[in-house]
Amino acid sequence: MPLPASRAERRVPPAPRFGSAVREAGLDLYYHSVRLVPANVLWGVSLVGVAYVVSRDLVFAPLLVVMVPLTMGLMGMATTLVRSRRLFWSDAVDAVRPRFWSQLGIGIAQLVLIAVAAADVLIGLQLPGLVGPVVVIGGIYTLAAIWLLAVTTWPLLLDPERRRDRIRPRLRLGFMLAVAHPLRMGAAAASLGVLLAVSTVLAAALVTVSGALAMLIAAHYILPAADRLEGRATLEVGD
Repeated sequence: MPLPASRAERRVPPAPRFGSAVREAGLDLYYHSVRLVPANVLWGVSLVGVAYVVSRDLVFAPLLVVMVPLTMGLMGMATTLVRSRRLFWSDAVDAVRPRFWSQLGIGIAQLVLIAVAAADVLIGLQLPGLVGPVVVIGGIYTLAAIWLLAVTTWPLLLDPERRRDRIRPRLRLGFMLAVAHPLRMGAAAASLGVLLAVSTVLAAALVTVSGALAMLIAAHYILPAADRLEGRATLEVGD
């Protein structure tokens, strides 16, 4: 059995291509569907159930917090698979356990910011004159920025390669990735948003595969891009 490559036998990965990330994510989903599909079903059914309850009465909005650890677990499975090329059920828990409360807090803060931005959009639609469109546009831009940073940051927060790193440097790296490559990262975030939006209409896809596929694409695209930006040698020579 070959020994794992040492740091001296690794190099900084090349700039990722989104098409290649989609292809690799599709292959990963196919070959590891035994674990990824049930995990996606748990995530998707929970999302649909919570969304339904909240849509009936906003007093139940705090239930959305349940989705934070479930999303972290699914993303943790995706990043673990991308890094180690193997996947076990325990990876969902192992990826989330380190710094769980800090990451949960980040997820809750993200939900609060989304709620505030969405409220701005709804309020702006009811305001007269020029003030309304300005508030609406501001809310939309805020939602887009939150989504972009979520796409660039969460794969890093659940990255096994960075498990010993502190939370703040990982957040900073995700922000710098969005700033350094705004067009590439923006296009990737928009594509993933469209994928999940379309899957919402096709509920069966959302419940069965779309969440896992989106997170695998993000992991395949964001992790090597961040490694390259940081100068981290993570690609084994010969790959």
